Amino acid sequence: MFAFQFAIANFGAFLGCLPILAILVPMKAQEIDPGGSSDLLSWTIMLGALVASSVNLAAGWLSDLTSSRIGRRKPWIVAGSVLTITSYALVLSASTRVQLVGAVIVLQAAFNIMLPSLIALLPDEVPDARKGLVAALLAVGAPLGLGVGAFLMGISTLSLSQRLALPGGLMVVCILPLLLFWKERAGSDIRRQEVSKVVIEAKVSEAVVAEDRWRDFWRIWWSRFFVQIAFSVCQSYLLLFLIRARQLADVGSGLPAETVAGRLLLVSTSLSLLVAVLIGAVTDRFGRRKLFVVAAGFFVAAGMGLMAAQPTLTGFVLGQLLYGVGVGLYSSAEVALAAELLPTRLHAARDLAVLNIGNAVPQAIAPALALAIIGNYGAGYSVLFGAGCLSAIVGGLIAARIRTAK
Repeated sequence: MFAFQFAIANFGAFLGCLPILAILVPMKAQEIDPGGSSDLLSWTIMLGALVASSVNLAAGWLSDLTSSRIGRRKPWIVAGSVLTITSYALVLSASTRVQLVGAVIVLQAAFNIMLPSLIALLPDEVPDARKGLVAALLAVGAPLGLGVGAFLMGISTLSLSQRLALPGGLMVVCILPLLLFWKERAGSDIRRQEVSKVVIEAKVSEAVVAEDRWRDFWRIWWSRFFVQIAFSVCQSYLLLFLIRARQLADVGSGLPAETVAGRLLLVSTSLSLLVAVLIGAVTDRFGRRKLFVVAAGFFVAAGMGLMAAQPTLTGFVLGQLLYGVGVGLYSSAEVALAAELLPTRLHAARDLAVLNIGNAVPQAIAPALALAIIGNYGAGYSVLFGAGCLSAIVGGLIAARIRTAK
């Protein structure tokens, strides 16, 4: 029951944030500065991502130190949820470049107050033998939240404020069961369990184990960093790549680029969700996750490399299929592997927040790469996607060097 409540709450959290960033913010950028919407959007994404990294780390650290009657995680989940919904009004009312950037910064800060405490429930509450399956359920949250939220935001018969209320309301509905029915273990219980673990490890060369675990912790961080750069490039610039690709005119279907992009994303997302659930169960059964993380990097690289080399409809379709498999492999295995590599459960939220910086910073690097490669050097989107391909390969190779987990 807890795993189901956890997965639904995770889905609700992303439903309350990602559609706003993916749909409403670009709409506002186009409305505020039609001629410079791309640059405005890039700067907004970069600054928001940098704030998200800082807040995520601070909130995770404070969550570990929190002691309250309702636990150490619940207060931060409640506060982040309320502030996220409150920030909608700022995004909706933004009418200048500064207001839009400020609104997105507030939204990212609010969401990242909640996120580290929510994700910390994986190492806090889920045993290693079930981490793969639960991580796979969590992996469904972000793409499903984005897809459902984007659909709701696209209901043209409703006003923009009404459409905005739907993901916010559903976020509350999804998170409430976890808050009401899950009984959080006291921090003292986790500390006693962690102390027992340390005593046992001390008998088998504690210093060596700790040093190796920290080394692998940073390896998974850098692996995530490079793979997430590839994800950010593909997710943020696929539509623009399609628009610029001359071969799109050869399709003959008469469909606009955004429709083609939507269908491609639907196919790759559906495939990634299927792969994530299947592989999550497999990793639990065989106890091996590293192999799938390494393979994920190469599948993502193959997909982006194919789209870069063959920017035709066939290239985009096949590339998105390979990319979707890679995302599914990565989403199911990497989160569980990272949870196993945490140096200590006493500071799970803080350490997961450090890992989440590997998610947030690439969201700033991807638009910076686009500005540099396309804006300053005049290269095309094929070069940008080629850079994403190389980044995914580096991420996979770094994961292959992990030693203290299979």
